[in-house]
Amino acid sequence: MNTALVIRICVITLVFLVIALIWSFVKDAGDGMKFVFVIFLGLAGGLLAVKFFIPWLGDLMGEAVFSSGEKVEQDHMTKAAARIAQGDYPGAIEQYEIMLVEKPDDPFPVAEIAKIHAERLHDPQAALKVLEEHLQSKDWPVDDAAFIMFRITDVHLTHRHDYDAARDMLEQIIGNFPNTRHSANAHHRMSELEQLQYKLLMDQRLKTGSSEAAKA
Repeated sequence: MNTALVIRICVITLVFLVIALIWSFVKDAGDGMKFVFVIFLGLAGGLLAVKFFIPWLGDLMGEAVFSSGEKVEQDHMTKAAARIAQGDYPGAIEQYEIMLVEKPDDPFPVAEIAKIHAERLHDPQAALKVLEEHLQSKDWPVDDAAFIMFRITDVHLTHRHDYDAARDMLEQIIGNFPNTRHSANAHHRMSELEQLQYKLLMDQRLKTGSSEAAKA
């Protein structure tokens, strides 16, 4: 029980005790005193309603409408994190799959499942399969589709070192979402990819030159 709720209960209880005490004095009094007591009771009830009951009711309604789904999602995320900490990666995937069943339009659990396959189980091919199957499973909103496609790019680039596949996915993002921030981000990633490939090429040439010089 939280502190605010305890305070509300204590205040309401105190008010009722005060009302009961006053009533014990005025119940045998004349009609005038009883009338004053009724007015006091109405004012006290109105103040309690405005100060405590209405905000409490609003909190309950807001929690029911907005917080229940977030709490469920947080529970699954917490359980998944605990499974990962224990090294139970299939168990973590299972938690994200439950979340995905409950929120099939959320790309986050899809990305997390793929991340576990790629980073924890060292199976980037399985990660790609998860991402690609979900990408093709429905017409995702633009932001969600781009999010999944960027995750595919990351797997190709970081875990498979397949620069051609990463470039192809970035080109698809540019072509599918022109004149958007996703296209701009893909152009930026393409530039970074080209710089990385150039650096690798120079390193290879340097190693080749050093090897030939050593042989000579």
